[in-house]
Amino acid sequence: MVIRYSKLKQNSQIILVFLLIISCNGQVMNKKKQVLNEDKKQTKIINEKPPVDFFDQKYFNGYMISFGDEDVSEHPYRYYYNYNDKEIQWFAISYVPKDISLQKYWVNYLQGSNSDEMAQSSIIEKTINKDLSSYNIFAIYIPKKYLDISNGESEEAMFFKNNTELYFYLYNTIENKWKFLKKAQTKTPLIGQRDFFYKLFPELFSSYKVSNLSENKTIDKTENSTLFKNFIFKFSISKIEDEDGGEIQKIKINLKNNETNKIQEINFTPKLLMTQFDGNPPNSISYFDKEQSIIKSYQEIESGRMLIALDVNFDGLEDFAIINYQGSNGGPQYAYYVQKSNKQFVLDSYLTENVRFFPFEINKNKKTLTIVHPSGCCQIQTYKFQIQSNGEWKNIYSNLENIK
Repeated sequence: MVIRYSKLKQNSQIILVFLLIISCNGQVMNKKKQVLNEDKKQTKIINEKPPVDFFDQKYFNGYMISFGDEDVSEHPYRYYYNYNDKEIQWFAISYVPKDISLQKYWVNYLQGSNSDEMAQSSIIEKTINKDLSSYNIFAIYIPKKYLDISNGESEEAMFFKNNTELYFYLYNTIENKWKFLKKAQTKTPLIGQRDFFYKLFPELFSSYKVSNLSENKTIDKTENSTLFKNFIFKFSISKIEDEDGGEIQKIKINLKNNETNKIQEINFTPKLLMTQFDGNPPNSISYFDKEQSIIKSYQEIESGRMLIALDVNFDGLEDFAIINYQGSNGGPQYAYYVQKSNKQFVLDSYLTENVRFFPFEINKNKKTLTIVHPSGCCQIQTYKFQIQSNGEWKNIYSNLENIK
């Protein structure tokens, strides 16, 4: 009996400890569930209620039709940015037309607008207020933690970080209030394009409009037979969908060698173009000159040609630079294709990824490219690259100074 009692007592103690563990684990799990539920509840409250009244006049900067330095919009918008604002830092309101004819109106307006910002804002405001029901009015809010101010806190220096979270709201013109739609992640928030909203919210637009804009169709074909002596450029420009659901341009280049009649095909996709690519003579220029030892250009401070011929690697053959990025305050950036001895053109990845800008000076004697471009609002950055005997490039000079 003593042995049985001891075993029973021992078993009871084990069961008691086991029940205590279950009870503690249950309490921990309940606490975790409570925390998770509170987080979900808090997130839901944040999502459903806009951080501020987006239409408050203190946030009003006027109506626009071009989306800052990142994108060109094909619809009216307004936005607010102030990194030091404790209440909110960045949001945009986009007026996206529901009807195709209204979409075309704003595209044509964008192409033909020459008025100043104040006059333009007034015209846009009057036009959209005639019938707000013809637009889906979206507000896009980006929390402060996704704003990259490593280059400064000014509007021009601010960028969006990778995997930025966007909070979307839709304005109900009948109830006069904002409704939370969704939260989405994007690497490059090109939120000015109307197609961006069609892909995210197809239910708000007719299926015809969505499918019509999703086609990868050729939008232009051009030819340039004057830029090079021995080559004819033919361009076929198409619109394709990028990884974030936006619309970008794809350029097919056919280079015909007049001596051999051989054709080289190059497929090039620019990183970001705010305007449609055009390689015709008015938008191209040649800096190829066998006689001149020092060639100067002003491409870094101009709006920039889209196609430029030059001898970029000092081998006596014509190379070309093609527009790769628009919107930087330092000027347009280029991709560089160099001509090999077999008359084929290949991408120079170093010049494309590291030099990027078009040289202010090309020095054949020293075999250097000098890059000069604005940095921020008040400084000038100067680089000098020199090609080495092994064909590789080396950065031999760098200087940052204040604009005098």
